[in-house]
Amino acid sequence: MASSDTEKQQTKIGIKKVGASNVVDPGKSLTYQNCKELEDLIKGLVGQNQTRIILDCKNMSFLDSKGLELLLQLHNELKNRGGAIKIAGLNAVCRDILLSTRLINVFFVYEDIAEALRSYP
Repeated sequence: MASSDTEKQQTKIGIKKVGASNVVDPGKSLTYQNCKELEDLIKGLVGQNQTRIILDCKNMSFLDSKGLELLLQLHNELKNRGGAIKIAGLNAVCRDILLSTRLINVFFVYEDIAEALRSYP
């Protein structure tokens, strides 16, 4: 019974194609509990040579060290393949986490998805 309750609480990762980009919405905070699912999804896209990825963070209220580690790993992997992961819609807490860890300048961070989409050549 407990496992079905847990399944109901889990939020599915959303993905939509916008032009040549994939907009990925983790649907919740990016923590050690759900990093594997996001990693598998993005690596699947990269395996299909889809390297223009926008992470829609409007539903992400928190980001832990495992989430930061995953973002760095994905950033480097996409960069090596000529792509990029762009981060859009961070709330104040997540933005402060990137500022305090000095990672805000490592990533491509945008106010919203439209701005991130416009940043592509």
